[in-house]
Parts: sequence; structure tokens; C-alpha cells
Amino acid sequence: MAWPPAGAWCIICLRDYRIRVVRQANAGIARARNRGLAERAPGSRFVALLDHDDLWLPATLASLRRVLLDQPGAVAAHGKTTGIDEDGREIPATGPLCLPWNRRVVVDGRVHVWPVDRPTEFRVLAFEDCIVGTGSGLIRRAALDRVGRFDWRAEPADDYDLWVRLSRLGPIAYLDTAVLAYREHGGNRSLAPPPPRGQGSGYVRHEIVSSAENTPEQRRIAIESFRAHARIILGDRWLKMRAAWRAGDYLGLPRQAAAALLRAAAYARGRPWRWQRGG
Repeated sequence: MAWPPAGAWCIICLRDYRIRVVRQANAGIARARNRGLAERAPGSRFVALLDHDDLWLPATLASLRRVLLDQPGAVAAHGKTTGIDEDGREIPATGPLCLPWNRRVVVDGRVHVWPVDRPTEFRVLAFEDCIVGTGSGLIRRAALDRVGRFDWRAEPADDYDLWVRLSRLGPIAYLDTAVLAYREHGGNRSLAPPPPRGQGSGYVRHEIVSSAENTPEQRRIAIESFRAHARIILGDRWLKMRAAWRAGDYLGLPRQAAAALLRAAAYARGRPWRWQRGG
């Protein structure tokens, strides 16, 4: 089911002159978001993004704006996410909803739980991609103008790429309150093939380490975070290979071993190759 229903935006626009509908041919989510950014009012101070099937809670924008006014050093603010079904009923969250108890960060080579009262830092985002839900954030326009637009090569992780680039400029304040209702339905469980090699989350992780925008300290943090992330994946692959061996499932072992060797080589290198798929 499309959300909101066809024609709903036209009705909303008739009731509120501040809302304009902008249409373009489907060219991917990053280009759609960039078109929206290009249509911003000249005097706007903040930017918020919301996917068509999710909902802000009643006080979302006011609460996030208040956080940014109280913390002038923050480049953006974000809050918690809850789950709803197709009819808007609250449900237990099952998707990657960036809840605070999933927040992990690598410090000096060790993985720690990130305290919910600490602003989101580059260190946090360099390690874990599921931290900031796009619709749960409010961004200062001045900061967004500095980092530029969404990068289509990062799709479907283009939002993660943007939050990483923002975090290089300063902290992203965290509001320990639900601000976004994430709609769980078949449409957001993508069955599409993975992005072409050199794109997606692998591209983003490569750019986190390799970007010319990194300070020397940020580059060190990025390499450390990538290796900590790679250790977790290598450990998981090792467990799967052992289980397959014990079960006598030998056909998939060469492929699993090759993938593990490639991941180990990337670990030694300190970053993935640009052509790799996945994290």
C-alpha cells in the first residue's frame, strides 16, 4: 500500500501554504533527496528528511529543534525510533531501528556500549552503521551545505554516508525520546539484488577511511573502527565454517574460506577495497 494515499499531499498542501510538492522521474533515493534539498527555502535554518512510509511523532520537530538551540555546537540532533505496522499500530521493532541498546563503539581496539546521553561522534558512526535513522534527525542547514549532497554511489547506504560526513564537522546531539515511527511492511524488506560492486555499504566504509576530509586522528579512528568491525564478521564466518564442517556440508566451505581470506586481507590493509560488496 502506498503511503500516504495518492492525492493526500495535494490535500495537505491546500491546507498549509508552507508545503510544496516536487515531482521527478524515479532516479533513485539519493537523487530524490538531493532534489528536495535543492528546493529548500532560502531562509531555512534546519533540514529534516522523512521517508514516505514512516511517521514523525507529534512533537518531533519541535523537540529536535529545541535540542539544537540548547546545543549550539551540535551539527544535528536525532532521537529514538519505534515500530508501527501498515495500519499505524505500534509493534515490537524488528528492523534495524538504531535503538540505544544496540549502540556500540570501538575505543582503543575494544567494543563498548555507547552511553545514550553522549552525543553521536565520528568514532561511533565509523564503527556502526545503524545509529541514526534518517527520519529521526534534524540537521543544521549550514552543516549540510558544507558536506554537500547525498552520494548516489552509496545507495542504499547513502543516508549512513551523509551522517558520517556530518559527524566529521562536530557532534550529533542525541534525544533519548521516540521521535520516529518506522513502518514495518513487505515494501521495506528489499528483495532487490545487492548494489553493483564498488557501491553500497562497502563503498561507504572505504570512504570513511580514505576520505581526504579526515583529520589524522579521524583516519586513525576510522582504521581502528573498520578492523574492530571486521573482527566481528570474521568471528561469525569462522563459527559458520565450523558448523558447516561438523554438519558435513563441505560444498560451501571453499566459498566461505575465500570470503574469510578476503576479509582478513582487508583487515590487514585497514579498509575494504572499493569493489567489495557489503560491510
